[in-house]
Amino acid sequence: MRFYSLFSKINRSPIIILGNQKSGTSVITHLIADYGGLTKTVDIPESWWPTLEDLLGGALPLEDFARKYSLYFSREVIKEPNLTFLFDQLSHIHPAAKFIFVIRDPRSNIRSLLNRISVPGHLPQMDEDLARVIPPNWRAVFDASLWDLPDGNYVEVLAWRWVRAARVYLNNQDRIHLVRYEDFNADKLQTIEKLAQKLGIVQKREIKDRLDVQFQPKGNKSISWEAFFEENLDRIEDICGREMAELGYVK
Repeated sequence: MRFYSLFSKINRSPIIILGNQKSGTSVITHLIADYGGLTKTVDIPESWWPTLEDLLGGALPLEDFARKYSLYFSREVIKEPNLTFLFDQLSHIHPAAKFIFVIRDPRSNIRSLLNRISVPGHLPQMDEDLARVIPPNWRAVFDASLWDLPDGNYVEVLAWRWVRAARVYLNNQDRIHLVRYEDFNADKLQTIEKLAQKLGIVQKREIKDRLDVQFQPKGNKSISWEAFFEENLDRIEDICGREMAELGYVK
């Protein structure tokens, strides 16, 4: 990647897709890029742990990182969930960017994230044995200090992290196009077509045969929020309640 980046230039006006992990950012990225025949970056592994700590802490400016890995930042559509939490720097690097924010009900979002790493949602605390088997990049999402979040149990940390991501959109609504994952699931093609129209993307490819492609491992939706989280459900709703209401999610 470093070799190819030597010949790439940062795209100052891409479409950038933001949102929490497991909120639907991957499927939106693939479909909107395929619809318009656009080049795409779906993830930036070099930004993951341990580099993530330097990016979030300011030891590594995002622009320096983007220059080093400019191939990722040269494409027409760029998605990396961790960039959500670096929005101000990202806006500086891409001054003419068009931003999309994908949001998902925090109860579904957190359940899907925990499903992804096979962690139950009802525990009072995550014990050390369980934490050790989680891959380092996923373990990082539970580190309250890394994200500058209030302390709490592992579900509370994920809830506060959802809030912090949601505030990126809510504090910058004039610059960002919102896609609610639930609305997308209700009518996938229409959601992509309307989004493309807002962004000025002309259709180049047919995407009807790709609407139901599973771009990420699927979570278990068959278990209810109440059964999955037990007492932790109240913690999510208490922490996320204000932002849920602003985004149209009912407790």
